[in-house]
Amino acid sequence: MKKTLMAAALIGAVSFFALPASAQSQESLRAELQAALTGNDLDAALDLADRLYNTARAENDAAGAGAAAYSRAEILTAQNAHEDAARAYEQCEDQYRAISAAAQSLQCALRAATSLQSAGKPGNGLDKLQDVARELEDIGQDQSGFAVGVYMALAQATLPPKFHRLEGARSKREKTIAYINKTMRALEAIGQAKSEHYASALMLRGEAQEDMQDYEAAAASYKAFLELYPNLPNASEGVYENARNRYQITQSEMDDSEDDTFTVTGKDGEEIVLTIERKREVRSPRAGKETRLADGASVRAKITLKADGRVEDIEILSSKPNEKYGESFENGVKHWRFIPPKGVSGTDVPPFEYGMIFYVTRRNSAERREMLARETRPVR
Repeated sequence: MKKTLMAAALIGAVSFFALPASAQSQESLRAELQAALTGNDLDAALDLADRLYNTARAENDAAGAGAAAYSRAEILTAQNAHEDAARAYEQCEDQYRAISAAAQSLQCALRAATSLQSAGKPGNGLDKLQDVARELEDIGQDQSGFAVGVYMALAQATLPPKFHRLEGARSKREKTIAYINKTMRALEAIGQAKSEHYASALMLRGEAQEDMQDYEAAAASYKAFLELYPNLPNASEGVYENARNRYQITQSEMDDSEDDTFTVTGKDGEEIVLTIERKREVRSPRAGKETRLADGASVRAKITLKADGRVEDIEILSSKPNEKYGESFENGVKHWRFIPPKGVSGTDVPPFEYGMIFYVTRRNSAERREMLARETRPVR
């Protein structure tokens, strides 16, 4: 089934880019090419695409040569020959540019850029993407649907790894945010401000802002995502939970003090404010001598109290990405006290849910990575 779908996609690419052939030989080669693709014979299809390209070039048929180059590039992509595919896409770009077919030439240029990235040449791919973006701006198409894909690809290409804190990395993150903002303006211009693409842009912007330690801006991006995302048709609980965790982390960074109280609901619906006495730190799980840096790991548990507020029982409800975080939570929290108000026994407090997020930060001058654990807070 996968090969059949791939062949169908390649045939579609041939049909989309093909124009009426200037000679029978091209018609014949194109028919043979489509037959080879239908039969999933990619080697034969590649040879036919080469012959079709050379024939079109010999006949000075730039449109035919561009279509053949695109077909060749798509076949090479299917064979994971990404560097060769990039060269073929650039041939496609050159042929369509020669006849001022902007839509096709830009599409080929974009595909060349992504192929270079797939070939392990991110710098070359980034340069190509920037060329495409500049051309879109030159022709006044920087708020088109096509521009959305270009700017999002640029945003993803410029975002450095989370733990890169050097000044150069900050500059890259600023570029990422600028490209995301262009993506969002383009989406707004084409009426897609409540789409999955817009939600993805909000989430990526929040990550870049959080990595820059601009927690207030990151919190605003994450909050906007949380308001939009549940209304989308393909919304995923896991994606929403991850965004909610990131939002809570940014709130924790803005308010560095730990909250010493926790409010639960009593048996009759009344609020009971518990005072938290943390007698042991919750430590992140370890593997040998190295801390597991699972940024955004989370635990939710149900806690039952003794009369004096000491912990009677902890039931781990969820522990992500693995059970080690639940064990770390339990090893620390079982020594805590959740002291009820005067006149209220801990046994009168119904079992309550309590959560924690584990996340990575770098807040000391030595730029040493630290894993912190924070109680989860309601989304405000």
